[in-house]
Formats: sequence, C-alpha cells, structure tokens
Amino acid sequence: MDSYDEPPVEIETTVECPVCSKPLYLIIYSTEIPMEGRIAIQTYTCHNCLYKNASVLYDTDGKPHKITFHITEPDDLNVLVYRSPSAFLEIPEINAEISPGEESTGELTTVEGILLTISEKLGLMFDQKTEEYYTIKGRIDASLQSKVPITLVIRDGTGKSVIQSSKAVWEKLKE
Repeated sequence: MDSYDEPPVEIETTVECPVCSKPLYLIIYSTEIPMEGRIAIQTYTCHNCLYKNASVLYDTDGKPHKITFHITEPDDLNVLVYRSPSAFLEIPEINAEISPGEESTGELTTVEGILLTISEKLGLMFDQKTEEYYTIKGRIDASLQSKVPITLVIRDGTGKSVIQSSKAVWEKLKE
C-alpha cells in the first residue's frame, strides 16, 4: 500500500443478498489513482453465496475545464487522452459526442483509439449505410492517415480529464 491508501473497512449491513437473502457485508477501500485522485471503492459482498456488487465513488475536487486539441500531424494520433467518468468528448467535424452515462468508468486511450472506437461504432448508429455514414467514415479514415485535421474537445466538470500534449488548449469553465 502506498501512503494514500487506507485499510479496507468491512461492515455487516441489514441489506439482504439478492441471491440467498443472507446479510450483505460492505467493504470500503479508499485510495488515490493517477489522473482521478482520491477514490473510494465500495463492494457489497455475501459471505454465504459469494455475490458481489462494486461501485467506485470519485472525489470531485477538480476545477471544471474544457480541453481542445487539434490533430494535424501523425504524432498527434499517439497522444494519451484520459476522459473522466463525468466528461463529455466531442469531435465537431464529424458531429460526434461521447456523453457520460450512469455506468461510465472513464477511459484512458490515445487519440487514435478514440477515432477507431467511433469508427467501429458507426454501424450501430446508422440503420443503413447512408451518404452521411460514408462521409463520417471517410473523415475518420482520412484523419487516421493524418490527411485531414480533426478536433477533439473534452468538457469536464470535475476537472480530472487530461490530453497529454503541449498543443492542447485548456480553458476554465464556470463552476
């Protein structure tokens, strides 16, 4: 354990296990992780049938910000991107947005990884491969080959998201 870790705490609860109806135990573990900072992991577990349900609670002490990154050259595709669980990511040129959901865990990837993921999901977004589908797919493919510039924008109310490049432009957002 590093100096930020606290020993896990286990508490018997009055909550019944959804599988066997025995009491659930709540285990709480606090730690610090890169980019996110302080987190608490809460796990409900049943000692009888071994049922488990875990969730992560994030400290939201960061300052809201917006990061804009213009991808213009091949090396930009390798830039590391961390999108926190509550951050919005958008690419205006292809009218794409990734919004956080209830089960969002955030994402640590590269610019290339984001573009490839969107490219793979395009088929789910279009019932039929329309002209719009081919336009967006073509723009992504050209950007992956560094032939067409594209912009990545992250808006994060927790201030935890990062684009690790000196070319990234950071703006404070109103709290």
